Amino acid sequence: MKVLIVDDDPLSLELSKTFLEVFYDIISDTVESAGEALDKLEDNSYDVVIADYDMPFTDGITFLRIIRNKRIDIPFILFTGIEEKEIIRRAIENGAHSFIQKIGDPKAQYLELSKRILLIANGHASC
Repeated sequence: MKVLIVDDDPLSLELSKTFLEVFYDIISDTVESAGEALDKLEDNSYDVVIADYDMPFTDGITFLRIIRNKRIDIPFILFTGIEEKEIIRRAIENGAHSFIQKIGDPKAQYLELSKRILLIANGHASC
């Protein structure tokens, strides 16, 4: 299992990578921008893309649209601290498989994230 994590916050990337790899055996590559992520997607194979919403230049939903417009059919999870129903609605409308908020206990967040990664990567519908 290998995921690509996209977030402009290096600390969040490090935390995500550590939790997923150490506690859940999910290997991850991390990048700080949508542009870097697109380069990674061209050169590597991933089971799931996990992206923050609030990033400079290209937000998570715009990044998702770019992926879909390029016909890259990879499961996508929006993992963000933004708590707006409109963003959730737009993410799902644009092809996100799941949405998880980065609010509260990090252990609980990463447990939920790991469960959704495994469900989605194993061919289960959106969750």
